[in-house]
Amino acid sequence: MEKRYLKRSEDYVWRDIGGEIVILNAEGTQVCLLNETAATIWALCDGERDVCAIAQAIATQYDVSHDEATTDVHEFAGQLVASGFAEWVGATEV
Repeated sequence: MEKRYLKRSEDYVWRDIGGEIVILNAEGTQVCLLNETAATIWALCDGERDVCAIAQAIATQYDVSHDEATTDVHEFAGQLVASGFAEWVGATEV
């Protein structure tokens, strides 16, 4: 089984504005606004945490079950990767 880490794409810039994250591409033609929970997940996408580690942080911070957090993080990670905002890196055998 491979362990993959989620990393924010370097092709986008982002800013924290009042607890929400605004992501945009270099041309300013693609913009995404993240709510507080999504912003927390985004901040944890540093290329050093896998979905399980991100989900654990979300479960603790928002007082939800680990299973619920894992489902939400998987779903959001898929959206980030599909849109090009993030990528899977560092796949290793575990």
